[in-house]
Amino acid sequence: MVDEAESTTTSATESIYRKAAVSNNPDMGFEEEMKNLKNKLNGWKQVLQPLYSALIWEQSYYPAILTGIVTLIFILLWYFEPSVLTTFSLLGIVVCVADYAVPIMCSTFLDASKWTETQENKHEEICKAIIQTKQQTSELWSSFIQLRDTMPKLYFVSVLVILLVVAWIGNVVDSMLLTYFLDIRSQQWRSCMLHFLLGDSNFSFIMCMLA
Repeated sequence: MVDEAESTTTSATESIYRKAAVSNNPDMGFEEEMKNLKNKLNGWKQVLQPLYSALIWEQSYYPAILTGIVTLIFILLWYFEPSVLTTFSLLGIVVCVADYAVPIMCSTFLDASKWTETQENKHEEICKAIIQTKQQTSELWSSFIQLRDTMPKLYFVSVLVILLVVAWIGNVVDSMLLTYFLDIRSQQWRSCMLHFLLGDSNFSFIMCMLA
């Protein structure tokens, strides 16, 4: 019992010191998060690379392929007209099966010994993009909360106007069609943000968003 208590105390102390070191050194926190994410995505790294390439439109035909896939999905939803509960249940099934089967299939059919340094650098780039996207989202949310605390009147008016406009658009435009166009636009936005976060010198964020 004494040994267990001492072990628990030591672990808690190490955790406190680790958190303090991370807060004093942001680079250490980023490296720690990077390491943890790489370990979590280790079973997915062979699959993530082609998916990531498609998301950032590394090839000129990728936007057409993604648009075709999204269009097919929405055509099927329009044709079968599943309920909201059924749609989310099917989505959950796909995610659950993929989460279980993909790491097994990668370890079974793909040779890990053929993993090159270039692919490993690409994997690190993907993890970096994920972490930076998470940080950008967190900062955006923090700014939103700060606006509510510092300028409550502006916050109230802004949120009210945005919600009224969204409600009006949702009443005028069919919800399925609106969701389709928003999804297509979100693909473009994701590609723009990933290029922007990675500092692509041949990329124009403004021109991409206006395209």
